[in-house]
Amino acid sequence: MRPTPPAGPKKMTFYTWWAGLERFAIDAVIGNFTKATGIQVEKTAVPGGAGVNAKYAIIALIMAGKPPEAYQVHCGPEMISYFMAAPHGKDDFVDLTDVATDIGLINTPAGQVCQLAGRLYSAPVNLHRANLIFMNKKILDKYGIKPPTTLDELTAACSKLKAAGVPCMVQAGADQFTVLHLWEQIFLAVAGPDKFIQFMYGTIDPNDPSIKQATDTFLTFVDTFPSDWMALDWTSAVDRVVKGNGAFHVDGDWAVGLIYNVYPGTKMCPIDSITPDCDIIVAPFPGTQGIYNMVIDAVGVPKGPNQDLGITFAKYFASKDGQKIFNPLKGSIADYPDLPTDIYPTNIQKWEVQQYASSKKQVFSLTHGALFSDVWSKLLSGAVLLAQTKQTSMWYSTVNDAIKLELSLWQQSGLYLGSPTSPFAGYLPPWAKK
Repeated sequence: MRPTPPAGPKKMTFYTWWAGLERFAIDAVIGNFTKATGIQVEKTAVPGGAGVNAKYAIIALIMAGKPPEAYQVHCGPEMISYFMAAPHGKDDFVDLTDVATDIGLINTPAGQVCQLAGRLYSAPVNLHRANLIFMNKKILDKYGIKPPTTLDELTAACSKLKAAGVPCMVQAGADQFTVLHLWEQIFLAVAGPDKFIQFMYGTIDPNDPSIKQATDTFLTFVDTFPSDWMALDWTSAVDRVVKGNGAFHVDGDWAVGLIYNVYPGTKMCPIDSITPDCDIIVAPFPGTQGIYNMVIDAVGVPKGPNQDLGITFAKYFASKDGQKIFNPLKGSIADYPDLPTDIYPTNIQKWEVQQYASSKKQVFSLTHGALFSDVWSKLLSGAVLLAQTKQTSMWYSTVNDAIKLELSLWQQSGLYLGSPTSPFAGYLPPWAKK
């Protein structure tokens, strides 16, 4: 597909948090887009995993009435946070439903679940999986540890490694998100997908016992973090595990892209196909097998004098051509189920295509798009504080406030994920039934 460039200016700005070691995939898309359309893209990268810094920068520009032509966003209520920051709500953003229909995206699984009450305001460009654990095989072999598939097995492995003086769980405090990310996967394992979705909507009981159970388990793993975990960012945490300076790292499959691009001699194996020469074992987080915890990156387009440039960019990026360029390098998989798996350079991505197709339940990652930005920031900093202080009373208060605020913001928006005929996960929240 060769997009038709709009008349007028030939330069646009795209705001993103894909910077540093994550730049390879987006740079490839931008280069090919410029070649196809003649439109120059100024990539304004605001570093920080999970968009920890970029979101605030983009919201500030929207509130000031100076939005970029396009920006990166996660599907889900994260997009609604931008609506709430804009002077005229969702009317300040381009409805991309027709664009998605034109390129065959609207009927893909991602095109369906990313809709907000039946309309698509952000064009999905990939499908990441959040509930993964990365394991250093040599460390496991040295200490006689079988790759864990349950929380009890993972806890036992960490206890054994801690006694041997080996950092077990290598999470990162400098960019915060992998700490909440770990708590989230534990919560998914103990609570299950239905309560997880209720947490996303704020309809879960804040006193549900699964929240305490997840927190207790989380704190046992915190005790096995490396001593300098607060100085690490997520790429440094991956580096530790790849180089054998830690056993486990819990993250999304963007770590697959990082390992592929930065550590070309490192062999990754899915847990069900481990070979003797494997360096890093990749598996569903113990207790979450059969669940696909989705992170879907997308492109949002604010309305403005040059919005046609943003629309052209979103249409190209979200198309099959754009996704075939982006996803192989990103570590994610494409949103189009009919694309051949031979486009992926890693066996992990090919395995993930099968894992997604066979998954019994799908949820949206709380750390990566399923929470409103104000709620997300509360939990993000709260999880780090919990790991630092072990003060559970503060954490439970934070969670309680976050759940209430999440519910209030959903009710205020009147929106929900999916469409009237096909709500996400078959769950239609109470305000959508009125």
